[in-house]
Amino acid sequence: MCFNSSKCYILCMNRSKVKPAVNYFLDGQPLSLVDSHTYLGVTISSDLHWRNHTSNISAKASRILNFVRRNVYGCSAEAKATAYTTLVRPLLEFSSAASDPYLAKDIHQLECVQRRAARFVMNDYRRTISITSLLNQLEWSSLSVCRKNSRLVAFYKAVNNLSSVPVGQQHPCSHQTRSYNPLTFTPLTPRTDYHKYSFLPRTIVDLNSLPFSLRAKPSVDSFRAAPHCLYIISLSRTTTLQQ
Repeated sequence: MCFNSSKCYILCMNRSKVKPAVNYFLDGQPLSLVDSHTYLGVTISSDLHWRNHTSNISAKASRILNFVRRNVYGCSAEAKATAYTTLVRPLLEFSSAASDPYLAKDIHQLECVQRRAARFVMNDYRRTISITSLLNQLEWSSLSVCRKNSRLVAFYKAVNNLSSVPVGQQHPCSHQTRSYNPLTFTPLTPRTDYHKYSFLPRTIVDLNSLPFSLRAKPSVDSFRAAPHCLYIISLSRTTTLQQ
C-alpha cells in the first residue's frame, strides 16, 4: 500500500498545552503537526473537543440550507420540510453516536440550523413567534435527542453483538444486589469531562435510566423507534397542557 506524504499529518492527542516535539518522516518527507484533522467525515481534535467538528458540519449544513431556501422558496411547507430532512438534517446527524457535543455553545450552534429551517418551512419570521411551537407543529425532535437515540442504538447493537463496537466488561451489576438486572450496566466513574461525556460512560447512564421494557426490545428497529416515540408522546402532552 502506498501513502501520499502530502496528505498525511501528525495528530497528537493530549491535554497538555505544550505540544510535544515529534518528527516523523514518510518517504523522506517530514509530516506536518496539526491540531485537528478530518477523518471519514469527522473532525478529530487534539484536545478531544468537538468544537471544530461542530463548526464544520453546522457551516456545511447552513450552506445546503441556504441552497434549499433559494430553490424551493415558493413550494409548499411539505416540500420544504422534505428538502430539509433529505438534504440538511443528515449532515447534522452524521456520526452523531460518536460526535455528540456536551458544551452548551456547541449544542446551540447545531440547533440554530434547525431553528432557521423551521422558520423557513413554516414561512414565519416574526420575532415574537416561539421557535419551539414551530418545531412542535413540524414534530421535529431536537438534535440532542436524536444524538442520544443514536448512541443508545449503537450501544444496543454492541451489546447484542450486532456491531464491532467493544463494550468491555461493563455488564451487569452484581447478582447479589436486589436491583440486579441483566440489562443494567455498571456505571463508570470518570475523573475528567473528556471521559465523562465520551460514548461509553455517557451512554451507560442513559441506558440504565430507560424502563426495562425499552431495554428488552427484541430488535434494533423496535429499540430505535422506542425512545423517539416516547419523546413525541411527551412533547404532544406538553403542548396539550399548554393549550
